[in-house]
Amino acid sequence: MTEGISPSQANKKNTGDKKPNELMLRVNSALVLITVSLLLAYSGAVSFAALIAVVVALMAWEWGRLIRGRGLDEAFAVQVSASAVAALCAAYGMPGAALSLILIATAAVFALRRLTDTPEKAWWSAGGVYYAGFPAIAMIWLRGDPVDGWHAILFLFIVVWTTDTAAFVFGRIIGGPKLAPRISPKKTWAGLIGGLLAAGAAGLLFAQAVSTQSLALGAVAAGLALVAQLGDLAESALKRLFGWKDSSGLIPGHGGVLDRMDGLVAASVAAACLAWIIDPRHPGAALLMRL
Repeated sequence: MTEGISPSQANKKNTGDKKPNELMLRVNSALVLITVSLLLAYSGAVSFAALIAVVVALMAWEWGRLIRGRGLDEAFAVQVSASAVAALCAAYGMPGAALSLILIATAAVFALRRLTDTPEKAWWSAGGVYYAGFPAIAMIWLRGDPVDGWHAILFLFIVVWTTDTAAFVFGRIIGGPKLAPRISPKKTWAGLIGGLLAAGAAGLLFAQAVSTQSLALGAVAAGLALVAQLGDLAESALKRLFGWKDSSGLIPGHGGVLDRMDGLVAASVAAACLAWIIDPRHPGAALLMRL
């Protein structure tokens, strides 16, 4: 021990050193994930579909651990196989076939798990198929727009990442009343509002960059930010229901893939639904309000 430093002082020093290290770990992990995601999304719909298929496989493994206590089993195999084929279908312009595969796989997983589990637990296992499958198809479908697909995915990523970051910062700086203390004790109303405002501002700036309707895209960004934060709360509630803090430790400093994808899962489905309502033939342009 260093001379002149008491054991209690040494413990405080070690604790103080640990927090910056954890923060740097989180930052470095986030930078790697962001870089890989953007590169593969920019490369094209097929490379992006391959990335999504890998993410879905990791989500399926975590979902199995969360619900059934093991990640690798027959339900995992069914989900990953169907999701991989569905991702390819969506990448090659067949979203209807992709959705059909996910629905069939959901029913198949329920039937398999019903052989040994209660109906409730079998439904939870089956729910993981569409929880990961629907947003996967949504994102690949949006990216598949030959003109505006890249910008649509970039916009979706920016909105979710901005929301997460701003909610964390505003919540830490302002604090105040808790948003849902029984579900997620650290989330605050200040974080929620800060996330919405920051996402809206990001939408306005993005609209200027891609020359589209600023107010409309700002409103879309704020709406998707709200959906993303609701998705975050839903995943937190699921973990509490099954007694987990993190879905896994796959991402250093962040927890699991489900923990990082919760906001994007909800926001991507909402974005795809909005694009479908506006113009299903040009989903990227529809999301970006190129009316």
